[in-house]
Amino acid sequence: MKSLPIALVLLLLQSNLALQAQFCNSQVAVFDVKHYTFHLEISDTTDVINAKAILNIRVKKEADTLFLNLKNKNRGGKGMHIHTITNKEGNSFSYTHKADVITIIPKNSWKKNELIELEIWYSGIPEDGLYIKKSKYDKKTFFGDNWPNRAQYWLPVIDHPSDKAIVTFYITVPKHLEVVASGRLLSKKQLNKKQHLFHFKTEQELPTKVMVLGAADFKIKQLDTINKIPVSSWIYKESPDAGFYDYKPAVAALKYFDSIIAPYPYTKLANVQSKTRFGGMENAGNIFYFEASVNGKNQIEPLIAHEVAHQWFGNSVTEKNWRDIWLSEGFATYLTNLYLEHKYGKEKLIQRMGMERNKVIRYSLNPAIQPIVYDEKENLFKLLNRNSYEKGAWVLHMLRAKVGDDKFFKILRLFYETYKNSNASTEDFIGIVHAVSNQDFTGFFNQWLYRSDIPIVEIDWKIEGNKILIDVIQKNNKPFTLDLPIKIHEKDNSRMLTLVLDKTKQRFEFPIFDNSENIRVSLDPEVQVLFYE
Repeated sequence: MKSLPIALVLLLLQSNLALQAQFCNSQVAVFDVKHYTFHLEISDTTDVINAKAILNIRVKKEADTLFLNLKNKNRGGKGMHIHTITNKEGNSFSYTHKADVITIIPKNSWKKNELIELEIWYSGIPEDGLYIKKSKYDKKTFFGDNWPNRAQYWLPVIDHPSDKAIVTFYITVPKHLEVVASGRLLSKKQLNKKQHLFHFKTEQELPTKVMVLGAADFKIKQLDTINKIPVSSWIYKESPDAGFYDYKPAVAALKYFDSIIAPYPYTKLANVQSKTRFGGMENAGNIFYFEASVNGKNQIEPLIAHEVAHQWFGNSVTEKNWRDIWLSEGFATYLTNLYLEHKYGKEKLIQRMGMERNKVIRYSLNPAIQPIVYDEKENLFKLLNRNSYEKGAWVLHMLRAKVGDDKFFKILRLFYETYKNSNASTEDFIGIVHAVSNQDFTGFFNQWLYRSDIPIVEIDWKIEGNKILIDVIQKNNKPFTLDLPIKIHEKDNSRMLTLVLDKTKQRFEFPIFDNSENIRVSLDPEVQVLFYE
């Protein structure tokens, strides 16, 4: 049997790793990046970035190969070119950079608990990840937009949420630009007549998806300080000053989540007008919003609350794998509803949950529907769907109804406290629910998280004598177990009752006190159960 040339073996290995890296971290048991330091120079006159990355990595078990993600140059000339890779003493490493993977091989194997320091000098024009684009006012801007795994378009990283690290940015920019970035601003220095150097550093480990920078002709206004956390608005200089207050709801949202979960986890909350591809992107400590969000009309309060909620769930408590993304998006969606309920009352929550139930119902008609928790193997952007957001929020809403508010908020707080600045899986969350409730919710989560369908319920009722007979049929292949609230309306006596469903066909009977024709039945009047008729 002939052996393949070593170069071809490495190329095949790198191609396979590039594909795997989109969905999993194959090195999670081997390496842990502790600190990224990025020195980046950006310019008005070219889209080329010149950069040096310093990586401090802990070896978890003996290894002789390290793989990092960094996009190669494509046929159009966009992508990154590596100049050198050295250790802190300046000695070069043997490496290849193919199929968007840097393969680094030491002279001797790395030993368990060894600390590696790499210096990677590189340059290029980012194809994605760092947006270098004109603003709506025709001014050049620079915005990191890393979600889900697009940091690798401009930064050499292990680009997966399971590997979180401290990040330091040194950003050299034309002096007319202001810079916002992850972490605390430690210094701003004038290097020469044309350039400023900004230095930021985080105090908590972040996933690569939310470690970013933004540079533009900004004007800045501090909106408030909440428990020593400055909350600010960053808008383009050409935007109307009233636009500062489009981001004002971030103050109330931070106060609310701070009170029900735990103290805000980062050193600032900057709300930034930007070129993100999303409506809002929850970058840690500096949320980027779409350009048109700034118009002086204060129209995006739910979006702001959603992105602020992510600072706790998604950023601080980060999903362990992409299959667990509902722990980020479902939590932020429901926390938004909790904030709006707190501010505007229960009717607002009922309205929101009704709207979101309708979205989930429509999405469930998709023949290729997946459950909330599943391994996406084609395109991570497919995870941005009604399951991850609204159905995930509905799971939390139904859990709240089952355990009551006291235990529900205790679950949120304990889950956060246990996994803050770390990673959590769906199973980790279920373990917290079991511990706090002292009940077994396995069946509940199995049907709502790991089944792709939702209950389809047909209800018919009739009056016989002094009784009302209610017949229920579940049209799913396998019946759900659920407590369906109903309200029986009579002339002088309206009652809330619960139908405990667990079979395909069931009959319930209840006494009635009014034999008039005015009797009627309404299902789930307070919008507590995910189902459709």
